[in-house]
Amino acid sequence: MDFMLTEEQKMIKASARAFMEGEIIPIVGEYEQKYRPLPKEIAIEVMKKLVPLGYIGGLVPEDGGGEGMDYVSYAILTEELARAWGSLTVMTIVDAAAGPLDLYYSGSEEQKAKYLPPALSGDLICSGAISEPNVGSGTRDIETTAKVDGDYYIINGTKEWITNGGVSDFYSVTLYTDRAKGAQGVSRIIVDANECKLAIRELPKLGLRCCPTAEVVFDNCRVPRKNLLDQEGVGYEATMKLLLTPRALLGVMGTGLAQAAIDEAVKYALERKQFGRIIAKFQLVQQMIAEMVVETKAARLLCYEATQLLGKGERCFKECSGAKFYGTEVAVRVCSKAMEVLGAYGISEEYPLERYFRDARTLLPPDGTNQIQRLIVGREVLGVSAFV
Repeated sequence: MDFMLTEEQKMIKASARAFMEGEIIPIVGEYEQKYRPLPKEIAIEVMKKLVPLGYIGGLVPEDGGGEGMDYVSYAILTEELARAWGSLTVMTIVDAAAGPLDLYYSGSEEQKAKYLPPALSGDLICSGAISEPNVGSGTRDIETTAKVDGDYYIINGTKEWITNGGVSDFYSVTLYTDRAKGAQGVSRIIVDANECKLAIRELPKLGLRCCPTAEVVFDNCRVPRKNLLDQEGVGYEATMKLLLTPRALLGVMGTGLAQAAIDEAVKYALERKQFGRIIAKFQLVQQMIAEMVVETKAARLLCYEATQLLGKGERCFKECSGAKFYGTEVAVRVCSKAMEVLGAYGISEEYPLERYFRDARTLLPPDGTNQIQRLIVGREVLGVSAFV
C-alpha cells in the first residue's frame, strides 16, 4: 500500500478544506445552538451544498450518475467534513450509503429511475432502518415484519435510532418477510415517506445534535411489492455488507474530529502564556500533543486500508470493524487530551472542543457497538465466532 496521497487526492483534500472553511464552519456554531435537530428544509439546503464536491454521489459509478470516486479519496472528503461538522458528516454518510450507493447496486431499474436522480441531486434524503427498541447489534432478532397482501406489503414494527429519520423521504427497511426461515427470511423494502404515513419521534442525544435521529413507527404501512430491494430472503447478508461502508467511514469521521481537536489545541498552546512563556514549551503539553498526533495518524492509515479494500470489493469485515472501533475511540481520547491542553476553556461552549468531544463519544454505539466490532475482528482472526 502506498501511504502517500496522489496529486489528485491532495487537490481533493485542499478543495474540500477550503470549502469547509468558507461555507460550512462559519455556520456550525449558530446552527448547533439553534437546532436540535436541523429542520428538513435546512438539512436539504446544507446537504445540497455538498453535492458538487462528491459527498452524495462520489462512490456511485459514473454510469449511475455518480462521480466514480475511489474509496480512499472519498475517505479524504469525509475526514475534511468531519473536521468541520460532525452532525452533517453522519447525515451525509447515511444518506449516501443508504440512498444512492445502495440503490445503484441493489435497486431495480424502476427503483433507480424513480429515486436515484433526486437522491444524487440532494433533493431526497435517505435513511437505512435496521435497529429497533429491542434490537441493536443482533439483527437476526428484528421484530418488524412485512406480510403480502396482493400487490402490496403491509409493514408493522418500530425502528429506533434512525439517522435522518425525522427528515427522510426514503427508508431502506430491514425486516422479516418470512420469520420461519430465520436469517434467510430477512428482506429489505423501500418505504417512501411521501406515500406511507409514518409516526416519527425525535430522540435527543449527547452529541451530533443537529443530526436527526428518530424512532420511526410503521403501523400497517402499505407499500407496493415492487419496492422490494434485491429479492426476498437476502436482506440479512445484504445488510451486513451494507454496514461495511458506514463503519469504515465512522472511523474516518473519528480522525476528522481528532484532527479538529489537534488543530484547536496547537493553536491555543502557541498563544496561551503561563509563567512567562507559551504553554507549547511545556513538556507535558508537548507529550499530549505528540500522542494525539501519532494516534490520529495511526487511525487514519487504518481507515485508508479499510476503504481501499472496500473499493476493491474484497472481504474486509476485520478492517472495517477495526477502523470503526479504533478511529472512534481515538477521537474520544484525542478530544479529551485537547480539552486538557485548553484547561477550563476546554469545557467552555465558547470553544468548539466540548462539541468535538460530545460528537466523538456519540460515535461509539452506531452501526454496531465497539464491543461488537472487536468480536468481529476476533472472529475474522480466529475463525470462530463469539456470537450465538
